[in-house]
Amino acid sequence: MRRPLLLLALLALGACRLAADAGGPPALDPQPLAAPPVEVTTLTDPAPAAVPPAPGPGSAPETTAEPPPAVVSPSQLACEKAGGSYVTMKALFTCVKTPPDAGRRCARESDCSGRCLARSQTCAPLDPLLGCNDILDDEGRRITLCLD
Repeated sequence: MRRPLLLLALLALGACRLAADAGGPPALDPQPLAAPPVEVTTLTDPAPAAVPPAPGPGSAPETTAEPPPAVVSPSQLACEKAGGSYVTMKALFTCVKTPPDAGRRCARESDCSGRCLARSQTCAPLDPLLGCNDILDDEGRRITLCLD
């Protein structure tokens, strides 16, 4: 039983070799690919920069330029004056505040000045709640609110 299987395997291998020689897929080249040698060079130091002379006893002290003041919009000023933080979300600016009842237990949205979080059943720590959040509506139903 083994001899016919061995003979069959040898015939199959021989047929594969004949197909490759007769225009089948080319055999792999046993020669490895040769790459050109890597050229190694050293970096040269650039010319030394000119060092300014040290100030003498009679010269005025050097002044440093202060950065220009940050431009603050009127809406950012109003937000910060009201205790909020001016944040950017997707290139849009939003005033985010902490509501006075943040963290208090709630069963519906009307229990909070902002939103009632469904998972913890507490008033939201921030107003507005950005992103997607599960909240409780005025009837105590769980809904998902998404704000970008």
